[in-house]
Formats: sequence, C-alpha cells, structure tokens
Amino acid sequence: MSEKERELRSSGDHEGGYVEWFREASPYIHRFRGETFILVLEGALLQEGRMPALAHDIALLSSFGIRLVLVFGASPQIDATFLTHALPTTRSGGRRITPPEALGPLMESVGRIRFEIEAALSQGTDGTPMAGARLRAVSGNFVIGRPLGVIDGVDYLYTGTVRRIESEGIRHHLDQGDVVLLPPMGFSPTGEIFNILSFEVASRAAVALGASKILLLGKSPELRNERGEALRQMVLSEAKLRDQPASRPLAVLFEALEQGVPRLHLLDGSQDGAILLELFTRDGIGTLISRDPFEHIRKATLDDLVDILAIIRPLEAKGVLVRRPRERIEMELEHFIVTCRDRTVIGCVELIPSPESSMAEMACLAILPEYQGEGRGEQLLAFCRSEAKRRGLSRIFVLTTQSSRWFMERGFVKTGPEILPKERRTPYDPDRKSQVLLTEI
Repeated sequence: MSEKERELRSSGDHEGGYVEWFREASPYIHRFRGETFILVLEGALLQEGRMPALAHDIALLSSFGIRLVLVFGASPQIDATFLTHALPTTRSGGRRITPPEALGPLMESVGRIRFEIEAALSQGTDGTPMAGARLRAVSGNFVIGRPLGVIDGVDYLYTGTVRRIESEGIRHHLDQGDVVLLPPMGFSPTGEIFNILSFEVASRAAVALGASKILLLGKSPELRNERGEALRQMVLSEAKLRDQPASRPLAVLFEALEQGVPRLHLLDGSQDGAILLELFTRDGIGTLISRDPFEHIRKATLDDLVDILAIIRPLEAKGVLVRRPRERIEMELEHFIVTCRDRTVIGCVELIPSPESSMAEMACLAILPEYQGEGRGEQLLAFCRSEAKRRGLSRIFVLTTQSSRWFMERGFVKTGPEILPKERRTPYDPDRKSQVLLTEI
C-alpha cells in the first residue's frame, strides 16, 4: 500500500479517501474484467468462520466481471471428524493416507464445508454488502483423479492426484457468471473417490483454465525474511530458494507459475478486506510471487504517455523541471525510459542521443513521491548508462537547478554550457541558471 493510500485511510476525510481510493482502483477493475482467478481457501481459515465475510469480497469481484474458481481445503476439519469417528490420522511425505473406512468421514467434512460456502455465497439481504448479488455457486465432477499409489513403500490407498481438469465444463459455468467450487477431491472413471491436496487441485485448475492469478488465503501464509518480516514481492526463482517450512507446501502452486500462470498471491485471510487490498492497491498487503519481475525498466510506449505526464507535471509546476508541451513529450516519447511496477509507471527519464558529439542528455528524471528513496533513480541512471554505451556514446550530461548534489554523488562533475552539443546550446536558457553536469561512461 502506498504512502498516499495509508494517509487517506488514517485521515478523517473519509469521503475524500473513499473517492480517491475508488479512482486509484479503477485501472485494476478494468484490467481484471474477464480474467480468471483461482481462490484457494485454507481449511484452517474456514474453521475460524471467515467465510461469510469473505463472501462479501467474492461477490464484489464477481460483479467486476472476474471469473472465479474457489478451491477449498479441509485438513483440520477432516482431522476433527476422524477424531470423532476414532480413526487414526496417518501422514507420509506431507500427505494423508486415506484408507477405505475414512472415505465416509472425509466426504462428511468436505460436504459440510461446501454447504457452508454455498450458504455464505447465497447471502443477499437488503442493507448488506451482498444485496442483489445473486451469486450462483456450482460444483461437480470437474476434477478427474487417480490413486497416488505406492511411494517409497507406502501405499496411500484412496489418497489421489489429479489426472485432468474438466476445463470445458468449468468454462461453461464461468461464461454464465457462476462461481465454481472445487473440493479437495477427485473422481475416477470407475466411480472411485480420491482425497487430493487442495493446492494441487488449484495448481492444475489454474493451468488448465489459463488463470491469471492464484490467491491463497490462509492464516499468515506470507513468506518472511530472516527477521520475520513479511516479504512483499519476489520472482519465482527467489521464492523457490527460500527453504522455510511455511514455503514447502507451496511447491505445488509454484508449478503453476512454471507452466504459465503469471501471479501467485499469499494473503492473510483473517485480515478483513485482504482480497480487495491486495488486488486494488498498487502495493497490496500480502506476498506476491510472480513468474516474471514485478518491477522492471523498459522503453516507453504511447500507452505510457498519460502516466509520464502525471509524474512530471507536479515537478514542472514547482519549477523543478522545465515545462514542456504535451505535443513535445509525445514527439519525444521514443527517448523515454520508464520504471514499471505491476504494469503501472512509477518513474521515468528521457535519454536524448547526440551521436555527432558522442553524447546523450538525460532529462525528466522523476519518481512518484511514494516510491522515492529506494534506489529507483540509481536504477534508471544505470539503465541510461547502459543504453548510451550500447549506442556507442561516451558521455552523458544533465541540466539541473535542484539536483546537482545527487548527480555529483553518482560520478557527475560540474562543467559549463560550452560542452553542450550544438543543437542543445540554442535552447539553453541562461536565466534559468541550470547547472551543467557531465559524466563519462
């Protein structure tokens, strides 16, 4: 969550904060319409009675046109039912061994959770967040399973694995606006029932349906650093290197990212509104694991023009940057480089080459205020150095009135306007008293 969003939430201007939040959420609402999300609800979270509150947010996602598949776990509920029926709970390799006599209690536990979810999604009393939602929840034999078999001498009996996902049937219901429920069970062509990990069901369903996100809602499932602090963003390769007990069950979900699903979000589902805060704020509140870098630097495109203007206009108003007409920026857009965070431009710089003098001008270096002080300016500078060198240029210069110290700390030296390329000397305004700084590449 950005500093601006925190201020709005803590301020007394609730109306203004609400309007501002809704406006900032709008790009995400447009972007997510028509996409498929897999929501994984851990059994421990459902055991706490969180489903009625989660249903409010699920209904809102559905109203935005997001196609939703809910996969739910039931491990603690199954443990409790086994205890009631005096059945032993035996695990091997992190999986429950399911003997034939356990199938009845297992179905009892899973069925109870399914009905609780369907009841929560059926809410619609006037004056409540779900008034008029009219969600339809459907379930069925969409997961075709097979026995896990014997592994390292252990027979897992009726514990199974996913053979395939009936994606065509699921898509049919998603096309109708239904919310599809997938229990942690699978069914074989011979009529057998298998106990399957909910994470595996979610992973296979996400790949089969071409989902854009998997959201895991549990009790503090976020990945953490050595100091116990929640990690906010990381690429898949970094997440796989974290050998934490909490991360090991996630290996099944990581497989979905390796097979093309772009994003995995780990959320503390006990926090009210966690889904909305994660999806509709720029920085979210959970751990985001992405197949590709969450934040990267690239060349600007025409689609970035509005974002670039939004970043530099406040600095022009303060006199930090020289005011430029929109038309000029649009004409020079090919020279702009942007820092993107979750497909949103948060910083920019312009690199204008002068091949005749073997120089390039770096201009319009700007970062959104809430993302300053974290090294992004240095990253854009490094990108400019690399790009200028790639073009066969040997020097970069800047004109600045307020940031000379920043550039000098990074290898620039003061010089005079006489070093400027010929085409840059004429528009140079001596009354502005811009300092000319130069660095060798």
